[in-house]
Amino acid sequence: MWRFGDFEVDVGRRQLRRRGEVVHLEPQAFDLLVVLIEQRDRVVSKEQLLDGVWGHRFVSETNLTTRVKEIRRAVGDDGTAQHTIANVRGRGYRFVGDVDDSADDGGLVGRDADLAELRAALARARLVTLTGPGGVGKSTLARAVARGAVHLVELVALGAGTEVVPSVARSCDVLFDTARPEDAVRAIARLDVLLVLDNCEHVVDEVGALVDELLHANESRIRVLATSQVPLGVSGEALVEVRPLGVEAASQLFARRAREALPSWDVGSGDDRVDRIVAQLDGLPLTIGMTAARVRSMTVDDLERVIVDQSGLLQMSHRTPAHRHRSVSSLVKWSAQLLDPPQHRAFVDFSVFAGRVTATDAAAVLAPSDPHDAVIHLASLAERSLLVADLTGNETRYSMLSTVRAVAGRWLEESGREHESRQRHAAYVARALGEIDDVLRSPQEGDGRQRLDGLVDEARAAYSWAERHDASLADAMSAALFHAAYTSFWREPAEWSRRLLRRHGDDGARFPGAALVAAGAAAHRGDLADARRVASAVAVASTGRLRAIAFELLADVALYEGDMDGAQRAADELGRIGRESGDAHASAFAVVDAALARVYGGDPRGALDVLDGVTLGPLAPTDGAWLAFTRGDALSALRAPEAVDAFREAIDLGNSVGNRFVVSVARVSMASADARAGEVERAFDGFAIALGDYLRHGNQTHAVTAMRNVVGLLASVGDDQGAAVLAGAAHDGLRPSYGTQAERISETLDAVKRRVGTTQFEKWFDEGLSLGDDRVRIAAEIVERHRR
Repeated sequence: MWRFGDFEVDVGRRQLRRRGEVVHLEPQAFDLLVVLIEQRDRVVSKEQLLDGVWGHRFVSETNLTTRVKEIRRAVGDDGTAQHTIANVRGRGYRFVGDVDDSADDGGLVGRDADLAELRAALARARLVTLTGPGGVGKSTLARAVARGAVHLVELVALGAGTEVVPSVARSCDVLFDTARPEDAVRAIARLDVLLVLDNCEHVVDEVGALVDELLHANESRIRVLATSQVPLGVSGEALVEVRPLGVEAASQLFARRAREALPSWDVGSGDDRVDRIVAQLDGLPLTIGMTAARVRSMTVDDLERVIVDQSGLLQMSHRTPAHRHRSVSSLVKWSAQLLDPPQHRAFVDFSVFAGRVTATDAAAVLAPSDPHDAVIHLASLAERSLLVADLTGNETRYSMLSTVRAVAGRWLEESGREHESRQRHAAYVARALGEIDDVLRSPQEGDGRQRLDGLVDEARAAYSWAERHDASLADAMSAALFHAAYTSFWREPAEWSRRLLRRHGDDGARFPGAALVAAGAAAHRGDLADARRVASAVAVASTGRLRAIAFELLADVALYEGDMDGAQRAADELGRIGRESGDAHASAFAVVDAALARVYGGDPRGALDVLDGVTLGPLAPTDGAWLAFTRGDALSALRAPEAVDAFREAIDLGNSVGNRFVVSVARVSMASADARAGEVERAFDGFAIALGDYLRHGNQTHAVTAMRNVVGLLASVGDDQGAAVLAGAAHDGLRPSYGTQAERISETLDAVKRRVGTTQFEKWFDEGLSLGDDRVRIAAEIVERHRR
């Protein structure tokens, strides 16, 4: 909690209040305010704000400026007064209001010394690990300091031995390609943020290896805060041990939690009975909270008799860490024994959920025939601290602490219902992903992407189970995830799909959904022949949406290869499918692909005729963005100034739903149009943003196109060396040059050769060829030099 003037910022509830009244702020504006307050001792650059608030979703500086204005309006500031947020020209923003952070304890009790030690450790070390037994409050302490430019990754949903990098990459919004995981690691390492890795103990080897790479990567700026019952064992690791609370602090915490459960509870924190109870609970905040929740149905005397006099029930006769774990297990057992049978079943079955889920999702799995009762059970379990309820969103989200899940999961195994429960969970997730896929193809696309973000942990867990027990269900999940994964460079579903195909020795004949997702990832990384082979096979053997996806992918591959006739044929078939099925997305992409085939084939006016010759109904923002991009490319080929407006429309639409694919290509095309129009400064600005974005995402394939387009711009300003180096760096076969681009590059390089001589040109070109994984970074540096 922070206070400034008449305002207070409640991070836990995500509220800005003035004199107790909530002041509306959009979520990103609130996050921006938190970043600025957290780092109020310094000027925060625009790049750091974009990392801290938007991660690696590309947004323009205009978006950032808009959010700053929104905050200023909310607090009565303006661009002239700047009494709260100051704009430091050329550098960024700084929060300049007087902040009272005396209430900023994150709801902690008795942790002042721990907070001071942790903050000191973070100031001197790039890796700090909070250690201590389960239930001691490591995660709570980490969250109390981890605000501002932070990416929080909750690892509790991962199974032991699971690859950690994909989960961290997704949380940081960094592209992850299983064929090149090192690109994601380098991109994460360059973030100027605090990366919080919560609950590492069950994947400590994998986390340790990743953190070691992150900290020692070139240009690494990342800082890491981990919570784990054991150290990560990485060089330079600073350890902060989180110990159980002393009796006084533990009693205060008990009183706070008791009053939260029963506001009329009036037993003082110095009551001897409370002291005896918390002493027997080993001072663990988890066990204290679970016990305090019982004051709604038990008196303090009752609790004392159960906890103290019947200590054998809780197995707390010793103070070793091992017995603390046993005490948590026993307390869970004790709390669960007080549940009626339907509540107990809901508690045990909830262990199939991997992360935080809405009440609606949970109820649909726990009691599909009676979801209302299930919602009531969830609330009751949260009141008993057996579930954690997150009330900050529009709908309550529930989760289960790992220590509690371990107990409930074991009981689920022993009940004989585990297969049934996990089957029901996987089937529901598959249905939900299918529904989300439909929404992503509609004008409500943004809602669908938000819904998907909330189901990623469940999809990961459900897919892992289904690939071993119900492969057809896993394949259905793959099919439902194609669009989301392909358009946002999310590569994790491709790895799941490849794993399914390997496990069952299938080349895509039985599992076309998985085959298409893997083929989409292959197309992005430049394996065009493989993508074409798979998509062609699925197009012949499948019907409905799978067939439409196959032709959509075939059209893209043909465009990448310069096969305009092939792209037109695929577009024609995609359009037929769209008309027959009423699939607006398929119809829109048929138009896009047909028009792009004409643009790249040298007929931009014909492309405009295609775009103007059809009437499409309400579209998803992504589809609208691709249509705008295509129009921009056609207009750009005609040297029409309206092209820039079309590209801007594509970028704005893509940003509105987090579609990095269309934003990146539109950004490069707009910069290329600026370069051809002689707007050199604006072109360099555009290429710098695009290459910086590709560098941060580890996106090599599309970076090649950007680099090729920069070649002519560099030559036009006399940087022959830079032009030759980038021409070599982009000469890797990922995507061929064709049409007007190939002609422009060839003419440019011939001119450079004439000016500097063939020997010097080849030396520079070979230098570019040798850059390998550093090519995008070098390209970004070359372009950045011309902006100064």
